[in-house]
Amino acid sequence: MANRYHRFDEYYLVSESDMENVEYDERSKQCCSRRCKMILILIFVVVLVLSFLFVFVVIPLVFMNSISLQRLLIFTRFNLPSKTKYFEEYKFPAFKNEYVTVQDYDSGTNKSLGVWHILPVEEGIKALNDSKFDYNLSLATSNYSVLIYFHGTGEVRSFSERKYQLLSFYFHVIAFDYRGYGDSSSGYLSEKTIVNDCVQLYGWIRNRTQSPIYIWGHSLGSAVAAETVATLKKKDESPSGLILESAFTSLEEELYVHPYGKIFAWLPWFKATILEPLHKNGFIFDTATNIGHITCPIMILHAEDDNEVPCKFGKKLYAIASERMKNGKYIPTIYHEFDSNLSYGHFFIYQDPFLKYYIMDFLTLAKNQSTYWWH
Repeated sequence: MANRYHRFDEYYLVSESDMENVEYDERSKQCCSRRCKMILILIFVVVLVLSFLFVFVVIPLVFMNSISLQRLLIFTRFNLPSKTKYFEEYKFPAFKNEYVTVQDYDSGTNKSLGVWHILPVEEGIKALNDSKFDYNLSLATSNYSVLIYFHGTGEVRSFSERKYQLLSFYFHVIAFDYRGYGDSSSGYLSEKTIVNDCVQLYGWIRNRTQSPIYIWGHSLGSAVAAETVATLKKKDESPSGLILESAFTSLEEELYVHPYGKIFAWLPWFKATILEPLHKNGFIFDTATNIGHITCPIMILHAEDDNEVPCKFGKKLYAIASERMKNGKYIPTIYHEFDSNLSYGHFFIYQDPFLKYYIMDFLTLAKNQSTYWWH
């Protein structure tokens, strides 16, 4: 019996020791777990702080001191088609791919702009049945007006094909790519160089037709279009009308509300690191000011649900343009806003079934106004 109890006591003592070890191990695991959590939290905080510093301090500072980065983000050209074959063989009816030579603003060297000449539907029917159809003769002799289309950034001339389908019922459509876009020549990209190219393109078209010329700009293209028309006015030249689609008042005001700009707009140093460097380097695009120097009729189109360029800019431009006067009379200005329920956003106003009537109404208005001014 003594031996049995002795064995029991030994067993009991061993069991108690094991329990203490288990408790110790549990405490060790808990301490280790707490330490791991603290380390992970510390790492997360450090990564968060470093990420904040990189995104909201380093990037603005790099942007402030890099005109190349500024140019890259204003004139976006990521993964855009650039092969001549693409533009020549594009599946689109009754168009001619050609190239217009312009002189560089700074160096005077020749640059080439890729251009599509899209025929009016009536003329296009003839071209589709005649392999020798003369596009230049059609431009020179047909009764159709001409429209030069200025696309937005991040696009090339082929991206608005469905819009051209509508416009070709009323115009010879001249769609082109700015320098550095599509298969146009590369070159120094700036507001001045692009506008200078556009002014020369207008002259090239003007020398080939006596028909009225209209200019249509979309998004950033509307800013380029407005400045082109304002520059032409200084040369005593003016198109018959200007259409601004999804236009902003100035690049500075647009950056405060653009989806990308809003990421940084709350920063106290936003103006010093983003806005002022852009202005200093000539990226201004002040459509509101340029409109004041334009004397042709203007039609402004804007979707209420445009999240990239809010429609408040279209309204503001309309208010400015409506105050323009010539020969003691107000210059015609039209504003069409498209309800958000239509979901046109920034790119799809061309889908509106009433747009063709707005275009026809504007052409009639511009024609009557032209007759009044010059006769």
